[in-house]
Amino acid sequence: MAFQKILKTALDSPYAYLSSLDAYIFNKPGKQLRPALVLCTAGVCGTPGALSYAVAAVAEMIHTATLLHDDVADNAETRRGMTSVQKQFGPATAILLGDYWFARAFRILVDYDGLELLPLYAEAIQALSEGEILQLEKGRTLDISLNEYYSVCEKKTVSLFRTSMVSGALSVPEKEISKTYMPIIEKAAYHLGMAFQINDDIMDYCPVEEAGKPCYQDIAESKITLPLLGALANAGETYRPRVVEWIRQAENEDKEALLRIIDFVKKNDGMEYARKVWLHHNVKAQEQISSLPSSQWRDCLLKISGM
Repeated sequence: MAFQKILKTALDSPYAYLSSLDAYIFNKPGKQLRPALVLCTAGVCGTPGALSYAVAAVAEMIHTATLLHDDVADNAETRRGMTSVQKQFGPATAILLGDYWFARAFRILVDYDGLELLPLYAEAIQALSEGEILQLEKGRTLDISLNEYYSVCEKKTVSLFRTSMVSGALSVPEKEISKTYMPIIEKAAYHLGMAFQINDDIMDYCPVEEAGKPCYQDIAESKITLPLLGALANAGETYRPRVVEWIRQAENEDKEALLRIIDFVKKNDGMEYARKVWLHHNVKAQEQISSLPSSQWRDCLLKISGM
């Protein structure tokens, strides 16, 4: 694809080690969902061109850079079914490689006359950082509320979904059409991002082997997500001190404590609670996307919403 060519050209380096690190990431690139959102939204609004493909590359590079940094923060051992960069090459390498991808992403926007989109991506990176820091804080205090959880989802996931779709809309020459559809695009991006993150948190409690993500990783990293928050909402906040104690024990690889948490989520219908919230956002996303003009691009967005 054109965006992949732009991405790989932007990362071309005379330094063998840097090139080998990039190749390690390209070996298993992931779903590349954000580039798809860019290009589908561009197609809905007009004629995707060079800037559209460039923005798709930027969205993927920003996402990858944040994952490199997140894995250091979480001391993650795997990513996409492979040993993480920070585990394989060291945390310093992962941080520097993420910085490099950030820098090259912004250079692409300059090279393809996308300067007006720079503030969008700067704001997205700010939101991503705020979301990670809030989650780190709550991982220490373990007093996260439902509203704070939703705020983390919005900052960590929705922010780049929104930026990807908005920048895709703004990357085409048909500016008036983009302006007309922008309210729908922004609402669709919000609900898509929320649904995506909540589904990811649900899957942590019912892992699929081929997904390449370790099971119950969120609890291992002291992250209280919607299935557990839903169980607490159903059981009552009086249970939180007990759950916090189990999480502290699970941090020290106490398998019995982990099993207690899993059992608590099951007995108090935490998964059902989370699925209802996911379904709400999923339906809302599809409603917004369905209100866009019929086209292959709209159908592609609907397909993404059903993932």
